[in-house]
Amino acid sequence: MPTLIRLIILLYVMFFLLTAQAEIDPSKLIKVTNDNNPNCVEYYNYKGEIYCSITAQDVAPMNPQIKNYETQKITFDNRPWKVVFGKKTEEITVVEYVPADDNIEHWQELVTSQFIPGLQTRITMKQYIDSIINNLKESGFKPIVTIIEETPDQALFEFRIDSPSNMQQDELQFVTKGNDGFYILHYVIRKADMGKPNRNKWIGLLKKTKPK
Repeated sequence: MPTLIRLIILLYVMFFLLTAQAEIDPSKLIKVTNDNNPNCVEYYNYKGEIYCSITAQDVAPMNPQIKNYETQKITFDNRPWKVVFGKKTEEITVVEYVPADDNIEHWQELVTSQFIPGLQTRITMKQYIDSIINNLKESGFKPIVTIIEETPDQALFEFRIDSPSNMQQDELQFVTKGNDGFYILHYVIRKADMGKPNRNKWIGLLKKTKPK
């Protein structure tokens, strides 16, 4: 499966993982620009630009073992959340969640858990954060970045994207450097600004997260 990007949430993984561009069929993708607003299901970075598909490229049934992929002890809010996507390889483990009444193809809020083994020996926390911001900028976005907390072993930061309007999102990201890799937890909402009450709530929830 090509590198999956749901509203650019995994763009920055390309800093340290190979993008499987050879598996993407460009004829089935739409280039995302400031002037169009396609009803996208999946997003891809292809040759340095953002493309999307209006139908799922990977239609295989969900693996029932996804529930066992999780590498972190996550604290959600008081709503029920469901697993909607999972991937486990030697390079990365990803599990995605949406509220139980939401749909992954039209999600409004998304929590993504990632574990990248061995990354702690290859880059520092600062280099990781810089890679995220640089990849966003190189993809044509102008992120509004706030570093909430940063130490050599842990970071909590936010980036907001307010244009183009069809790509608006506000993301909080909590990163922990473990002995075996980087543990990353994202909370994303499809708004240019999630607002102070929601931001404070999710900052508190993310900070409760621990590797298993």
